[in-house]
Amino acid sequence: MVFRGKMKINKAGFMFLELLLVLAIIAFIVFKGFKLYFKNPFFDKEAKKIIVESGIDTTSYKSTIESTRDKVEDIQNKRFEELDKLDKNI
Repeated sequence: MVFRGKMKINKAGFMFLELLLVLAIIAFIVFKGFKLYFKNPFFDKEAKKIIVESGIDTTSYKSTIESTRDKVEDIQNKRFEELDKLDKNI
């Protein structure tokens, strides 16, 4: 009877270690997947060509956002300058 009780404890402990090992493997795969996915933005060839011609940096998500923000600010400044010129002419 004592022998069977120990076997059940060992088997339950072994199942717990298997579960931890599987969870560790899944966590590692998810980590690598997210790292690869978020490393560089993915654009198709035509979209990337148009974006680069517009002067937007596409090397990383952060640089894409920053260069897009700068481009939009430049466009807004030009619009404000044009509006100021129109106000002065009137």
